[in-house]
Amino acid sequence: MYSREEVKAITDKVLNMASKASDAEVDFSGGERSATRFANSTITANMVQFDRQVALTLYQGTRAGNASTRQFDDASLQEMVTNAMAAADKGRENPEMQPLLGPQEYIPVDAALPSGVSFGPAERGRLAKQSIDVSDRMKTVGSGYIPKNHQTTCSANSKGLFAYYQVAEMSFILTCRTSDGMGSGWAGITGVKDASMIDAAELTRVASDKAVNSRNAKALEPGRYTVILEPRANARFLSLMTGLFNAQSAESPFSRTYFSGKEPGTTKVGEKVFSEGITLRSDIGNPILRQSPIAGDGTPLADVTWVEKGVLKTLAYNAAYARRQKKPVTPASVNNSLVMEGTSLSVAEMIKSTRRGLLITFFWYIRGVDQETLLNTGMTRDGLFLIENGEIAGPVQNFRWNMSPIVGYNNVTAVGQAVPMHTGESYDGSGTALVPPVRIEDFLMTSVSPAV
Repeated sequence: MYSREEVKAITDKVLNMASKASDAEVDFSGGERSATRFANSTITANMVQFDRQVALTLYQGTRAGNASTRQFDDASLQEMVTNAMAAADKGRENPEMQPLLGPQEYIPVDAALPSGVSFGPAERGRLAKQSIDVSDRMKTVGSGYIPKNHQTTCSANSKGLFAYYQVAEMSFILTCRTSDGMGSGWAGITGVKDASMIDAAELTRVASDKAVNSRNAKALEPGRYTVILEPRANARFLSLMTGLFNAQSAESPFSRTYFSGKEPGTTKVGEKVFSEGITLRSDIGNPILRQSPIAGDGTPLADVTWVEKGVLKTLAYNAAYARRQKKPVTPASVNNSLVMEGTSLSVAEMIKSTRRGLLITFFWYIRGVDQETLLNTGMTRDGLFLIENGEIAGPVQNFRWNMSPIVGYNNVTAVGQAVPMHTGESYDGSGTALVPPVRIEDFLMTSVSPAV
């Protein structure tokens, strides 16, 4: 979208225009967000948005001023510099202002592969056609979303920093329903750099199979069940606790009670907080995920292990908090290139080793209940099946559940193969992690839900 040389020319020009300031920072962003939607066996929308911006922060001693523009001609850039200088002259003194970073070395990553960069309407149309053909053959009705995100960002400053990053990623998300509306199934893959990883036909077969087999669901009594969370459900469950690894929160007496329900101030790095099957790490150079080697403040990111075999290994210290606590800065964010390590087990193999339980495809409408314990409530949807004696016995009606990920990840008894899956409610932007299916014991289902 924007090459390193193009961005360097723009940021250098702005910095030269701002040379009268004590210091200057330039943030560049630009790119494409596009998507194809399809439903009822036809493409319903092709969308594309191109945007770009240069934002400037100028420093006059301990005062700062900001301005931005979306026009890159000399007159517009000069007007931005003039506005930022005027804002700095009127700004308040900030005695805690930190010096700007100089040049940095970053882990080399290739986050914009050719197949992602060229992933346009024609490629998305072919995937939609493949999906619709399978839906028609299996007599289901598919509704799909195929987004693409191709973005270039850069932070540069008058001290020599030039932090350039480009990413191209895509996803395929699909819900299939039976024609009578009584069965529903979900399948998808999100945030991949390599378009060849998207098998639209297979994903549609999986979603359609769940839809067909989820009809005539039987009601079960609420209670505690062994559950197998497929990767999408587990990704949503995982997202409920990633903020715990922020040292500024996790070291407070209030937040310490999250881990293992101990008294405030008793859980420390090096203690066991989850089942041995849980290992969480940020893997900056992994070949599958979008990943950035650059933190928001321009510092280099590196691989970090947060939890290893259930033991808390690291907390995230940003620069400001690390200075106050006299701790080293953690060179990663837990939400960047997050990997929950998996095994070679397939979901089918996990089912075979389960005497009785529930196979859960999808969680939705998750809401917090108790902040201190991270207790959340939500519902199952798009395919819930009873497991008996290592086999799928049939569909069951959906449940509302109440559970904390702190409790749930202490009750993990099996982990499967990790796949790329978005952790948030939506599927756009950053947030994809490598997430496996997991088997959790004593998962509390509180009531039957009417969702399909």
